[in-house]
Amino acid sequence: MTRRRLAAVLALAVLLAGCAGGLGGDGGGDAGRTVNPALAETPTASPTPTPARDYPLGVTADRVSVGTVSTEHDRVLSGRDSTVRFDRIVVAENGTTLATSRGVIESAGDRLSYRIVTEGSPPDGSGFAAAEFAVWSNRSLTTVRSVNEDGDVRYRVLRGASEEAVETDDSGEGLVYAALVDTEVRLAGTTTVDGETLYVLRAEHDRLDRTIGPPTRNHSVVAYVTEEGVVRSYQVRYTATYETANGSVTATTTEQFRVTLGDTTAAPPTWVGEALRTEGEQSESEE
Repeated sequence: MTRRRLAAVLALAVLLAGCAGGLGGDGGGDAGRTVNPALAETPTASPTPTPARDYPLGVTADRVSVGTVSTEHDRVLSGRDSTVRFDRIVVAENGTTLATSRGVIESAGDRLSYRIVTEGSPPDGSGFAAAEFAVWSNRSLTTVRSVNEDGDVRYRVLRGASEEAVETDDSGEGLVYAALVDTEVRLAGTTTVDGETLYVLRAEHDRLDRTIGPPTRNHSVVAYVTEEGVVRSYQVRYTATYETANGSVTATTTEQFRVTLGDTTAAPPTWVGEALRTEGEQSESEE
């Protein structure tokens, strides 16, 4: 990760082992040419090449490098005010909702605010210990709030730099990588949203064998990437059968991811004051 490290573990960040090597955007497409008709029969005429089309790094007309797309997304967001939103829902064959996860990450200058709320237990065993987990940090202070399933609240306050702490995926780089990896995602064209050109990456699989987790069925993914490399959004949907202590469970997972820019100050949430007050009370009791 190229962005700031903080004392927190993102529940939905994926541990990536051996990310794919980078593939820079090579312009893709075939360069056409035009020749002045008056010089059509002149052997020395010089063709005028059509400028190569610009693609996001990691994207060409016939290939997508997932590793490059995800790392470039992180690099471009570094130092920019941004909000990352992520939602996941897992539904069993009978329509019962097994688990939900909703996260928001706000970055602005030295500030970062992160909050995830989870309910239920996903059949793949990837659940998070806390029902709610939140972090707010700047350069000099990191505060953590966790709420368990019984509603018990715990705070932690860390002062000073936290470079030695565990990495936080504040751009959603790990989520982007996990959404695209193992799929045969390809460039499917472009679209324009609010005046912004977005490159559409798409994959469809009747069956997909994944590096992590059981094979999936009816696996689809679509991602929208800006020319500079920000993954503005993606949607993933797949069905899988999981082996659990209570037998086999078949469920459909739907994920949505979205990034907006310049819409946050990552102001400290109200619970930060409570965390500092609790820290003060604990210090007094230890004297």
